[in-house]
Amino acid sequence: MRGNVFLRYVLPPLIALPIGFLLLYPQLIRCMRISQSAAFRSLSHTQGVYVSRKTTPKQEIVLRQHVLTARDRIRRFWSGQKGKAILIYCPSQSDYEQYCIGGEGAGCSLGLPWGDSYLVLGPDGNNTDVIAHELCHDELFARLGWWRVKRQIPQWFNEGLALMVDYRFSSPSVWEHPDSIQTEDPLFERQAPVYRNPVMIKLKDLETTRDFFGGGSEHVMRAYQTAAEEVARWLSLVEQPGVPALANAILAGKPFSKAYQELERTHRNNQKRQSSKP
Repeated sequence: MRGNVFLRYVLPPLIALPIGFLLLYPQLIRCMRISQSAAFRSLSHTQGVYVSRKTTPKQEIVLRQHVLTARDRIRRFWSGQKGKAILIYCPSQSDYEQYCIGGEGAGCSLGLPWGDSYLVLGPDGNNTDVIAHELCHDELFARLGWWRVKRQIPQWFNEGLALMVDYRFSSPSVWEHPDSIQTEDPLFERQAPVYRNPVMIKLKDLETTRDFFGGGSEHVMRAYQTAAEEVARWLSLVEQPGVPALANAILAGKPFSKAYQELERTHRNNQKRQSSKP
């Protein structure tokens, strides 16, 4: 009897949901079949990267260096790298729209519930900061899992964390000594953060993807500003080891908000003890 109930009422939705999800987003199907696409090929000497056959030799050289530099940045930020996302480089906007849902921005992340992850780079995505930004999203998914990130991690933290390795919008000194930065990247610049205006949106109003990206362009920019300021504030207190420590605490079963606040509180208490010493 139980077997019949499972076959009639449980198994069909389990089969239909992922199929429907893929049909709704054909970009995901294209990403999953990237290794079989005649329009793309793997980037030589760089594992897990596919480039359009329209890519020029110069673009390939630059992309290879940017991927290596971005991956190294992620390893420093997370104390290692567990993410294994496939990178797909589309130097033309038409190709980018075929692989990135929405086709906007310089890059986008596509994660699947069963663990596969794809980072699609558009015409403006051949950039260390863009790649590091997307790899940071992938690292969070790799460490916590798709379901846990979607259900427990607020979007403002997901985006704000990625901005900490995206030096177009943040200073590397927030989490590492500037002398340790690999300055051979030709696009690297020691820029001051661009999020200088007061925070305009409450964090509780940026919990979901719809909250974060659901408004117009001005709302999204303010959302990024809010996320960057909050995560930079937190990271300046807990420092780089706080990033993997937070992920480990959540993986062990602690709610995000509790783990986030406890790390900050512990660091503040340590600072007080240090300052009270004669």
